[in-house]
Amino acid sequence: MRIAMQSAASFIVVTAMLLAANFASAQQPPEQVVQSATQGIIDELKRLPVEDRTEEQVRHLVMTYITPAIDQQRIAMGALGKHWRRADNQQRERFIELFRDLQIRTYAGAFKSFSGEQITLAQTRFNQRGDRALVKGQLVQSNGQNIPLDFRLYQTRDNQWRVYDAVVAGLSMVKTYRSQLSEQLQSMSMDELLAQMEQQAPSAQQAQR
Repeated sequence: MRIAMQSAASFIVVTAMLLAANFASAQQPPEQVVQSATQGIIDELKRLPVEDRTEEQVRHLVMTYITPAIDQQRIAMGALGKHWRRADNQQRERFIELFRDLQIRTYAGAFKSFSGEQITLAQTRFNQRGDRALVKGQLVQSNGQNIPLDFRLYQTRDNQWRVYDAVVAGLSMVKTYRSQLSEQLQSMSMDELLAQMEQQAPSAQQAQR
C-alpha cells in the first residue's frame, strides 16, 4: 500500500525538520523548540553532502532526532480519525508501530534530498488555556520561493512542548493522512489495511529479496 503525501517534497522536508527536536529542555517556549529543532537538523545535514548520504545514515538521523519528538499515539489517532474508535487495542498498537515506520521512511527520503532550505519563524500564538501553541513561519527554499508554515504544538503534563501537526501552504499532515487512510478503509477492513502496511515495511521487503 502506498500512502503518499499529496504535497510537494518541501512539505515533507518541513515536517521532518520540524519534528526533529529532542526536546531536552522542558522550559523552552514553543518557538525556541522549533528553532532549535530546525537548526539542529540543518547543521547535521550540512555535514552530510547529498551525494554522500547513505540510506543507513539518513535513517539513523531520523531515528535520533525525529522519533523521540513524536507522540506516536496522538499522531496515529489523528490519522485514523473515526476509525481509531472502531479498532481494538491490538489493532491500535500495530497501527502505531507501522505508522511510525511509514513516517520514518517518509522523513528519511526527505532528508536524503535536503538542499539548503531555511525556516524563519514569527511570534507564537497560544490558546486561552495556554496549553496549545501555533508557531507560524516560512520555508525559504534555495530558489528564493517562500512557503507559509503552521507548526502546532501541545504542552504535556510534565510541561514539555511537543509537535502534533504541521501545516504547509494550508495542507495539514495529519488531515492528509486521515483522508488517504479513510479512503483505503472504505474498501477494506482494519486487518487488511495493517497487512498491506506490513508488506511495505522494510523488514518485509528484505525478507522477500
